[in-house]
Amino acid sequence: MQEAFTTIEGHLGSSVHAAIEWAYKQRQENDDPGTTETLDQYKQVFWNSGGLEKTRIIKAGFTTDDYFQQGKTFISFFLNSLFHQDKSATLYLEHKFEINLADGIIYRGVIDRIAREESGFLRLIDYKTGRAVSPLENFQLPSYSLYVFENNIDNEVRLCIEDLREQRSMAVSFSRGEARQVRAGLLKDIGQIRETVEFKTNPSILCRWCGYNHICESAYQAVNKPGGEDRGGGGACPMCGGQLMKRNGKYGPFMGCSRFPQCRFTRPVEV
Repeated sequence: MQEAFTTIEGHLGSSVHAAIEWAYKQRQENDDPGTTETLDQYKQVFWNSGGLEKTRIIKAGFTTDDYFQQGKTFISFFLNSLFHQDKSATLYLEHKFEINLADGIIYRGVIDRIAREESGFLRLIDYKTGRAVSPLENFQLPSYSLYVFENNIDNEVRLCIEDLREQRSMAVSFSRGEARQVRAGLLKDIGQIRETVEFKTNPSILCRWCGYNHICESAYQAVNKPGGEDRGGGGACPMCGGQLMKRNGKYGPFMGCSRFPQCRFTRPVEV
């Protein structure tokens, strides 16, 4: 089932990642792009590439332009503090991979960038536009190392998070032995999931960012919570994910979608 909406944060992240990928591809063609050129690509090619009209802004008081300007700040930091000083050789960009963990369990992922440092170490890099944590705080980058160790003779790699929001770099060394522990942890978690009969919901403020909240009864405890950030107070439209807002019609008040006339969903006002 397709999500009813996408968030502006997701659009921001994909646009910034596309601009970063473009910059490194230009370098591979022996043409280091400047800030103006890269920001123009970000705006004209990626940000305005389509689908923006279907995104949803969850945080009250923010506009589409606010997020666009955030992206410009992220890219400017990337170019001035990371890209132009980066002497490593790019091996892969937005690299999709899959490995067989065990017993036919296929693990897939996408690595933002794999590079070979001048020192010889392989570097696995993840660019973050949202909240970033240490490379070892969750399974993401450590699990990506499984692919690298399976396909290279290296016994140690560097896991790196480029935190574009906080403008900081976090890098740690990671060994083949530590990767084996990650594999064991993943298989343990997968085994527990397979044995689970009932998956209970865990409503929280994050429900507002979920494109399935219109079909989850538990989500509405957070999505429609008084004082929440849903502008209009009517929650999410079950047809398209837009905002339900109180309107007045020929036969009295009703709840209608903010995306009318593209979406014509209505429902009676709850009393």
